[in-house]
Amino acid sequence: MTAYIPALIWSMSAFACLFIAKRRNLKSNAATAAMVTLLGPLAIPYVLALKPVKPSDA
Repeated sequence: MTAYIPALIWSMSAFACLFIAKRRNLKSNAATAAMVTLLGPLAIPYVLALKPVKPSDA
């Protein structure tokens, strides 16, 4: 049972990063997804530090 706790924390942090990125209107790409997957909980400050994408006037 205790072996599942790190995996649970890792997946919850990935969902948190996805939620934060959508909330801040960040553009996601393969590099960001790979970083979130590899870094896990350490990716949350990375996502918070990214600059939001400005909406276009088109």
